[in-house]
Amino acid sequence: MPAPTAVPRTFVPRALSTRTGFAALALVNVVALWFIIPSGGLVRLTKSGLGCPDWPLCNGGVIPEAGYHSVIEYSNRVASALVMLTAIVTWLASRGLEGRPRHVRRAALTAMTASMAQVPLGGVTVMLDLHPLMVGAHFLLSIVALTAAVITLLGARDLRDLRRRAADLRRGPLAWIALAVLLVVVVSGILVTAAGPHSGDPEVLTRFGHLEEAAWVHVRTVFGLLVLIVTLAVWQWREPSRDPLAAPLTMAFLPVFIVQIALGEIQYRTGLPWQIIAVHVSVAGVVWALGVALAWVLARPSVPLHPSRAATPDETRDAAEHAGVG
Repeated sequence: MPAPTAVPRTFVPRALSTRTGFAALALVNVVALWFIIPSGGLVRLTKSGLGCPDWPLCNGGVIPEAGYHSVIEYSNRVASALVMLTAIVTWLASRGLEGRPRHVRRAALTAMTASMAQVPLGGVTVMLDLHPLMVGAHFLLSIVALTAAVITLLGARDLRDLRRRAADLRRGPLAWIALAVLLVVVVSGILVTAAGPHSGDPEVLTRFGHLEEAAWVHVRTVFGLLVLIVTLAVWQWREPSRDPLAAPLTMAFLPVFIVQIALGEIQYRTGLPWQIIAVHVSVAGVVWALGVALAWVLARPSVPLHPSRAATPDETRDAAEHAGVG
């Protein structure tokens, strides 16, 4: 019998490194990393991007002066710090998981690193007077962190339920293509924002690209993604995936995505009011998180490690080491 792997000291309560506790923590991490997307969007849409024109202080002080824009901007900084702390705790807890599954630890580390990278990127964005591409980079980095957090959550569920994943060579390629198209939708949406009227501050007039051209590309990639998702949904209906999450994720993604399309159409035809855009940005984070999860479970469906009997301690360690690994 090989000697058990020593569990490193993680500086977090042991309960957070149990399979059940870590699955709950991973869910909190996903919600937190989603929340920072609408939080940052609100800063831009209320023209509060330069409410704190210096960094890391706010108007030269630790606590901002009473003011609408400075309070909104500084509140987003505080929220970002709490989100970063959640990501750090999640990574530390992943290091103490039984079996120390590499893919879960790496995903948690990626989410934490991307979250921490928002701090210097935010400083550069302010110093460059909210250049549209820097604002877009902020959003993309949030997408990277959210992606890693979703993968961490799915891996945590696999560990908790003693399941392992293997590649679906039939449905997988289409699922990954759909996720790639969803990424194009996100990037083209960022370019629409960069060309639009909401700069983040009333004195910032620099925009990037042309709104009509960016919107033309964005709308057509959205339509292409809709075709792919409907195809996957029909395939799922005719030939259900063996992963128990596939059906509920499909049923969740479709209506949320249709609502997102409707919001985009409404905001464009009503002159881009910031309130509707704020909802659109919030739903965009949900669409991305659901899209990542759906692509993951369709491309790499899970099965019970040992469906016919209870798992032994050695099999539990095996599940921890191989969950999520094809």
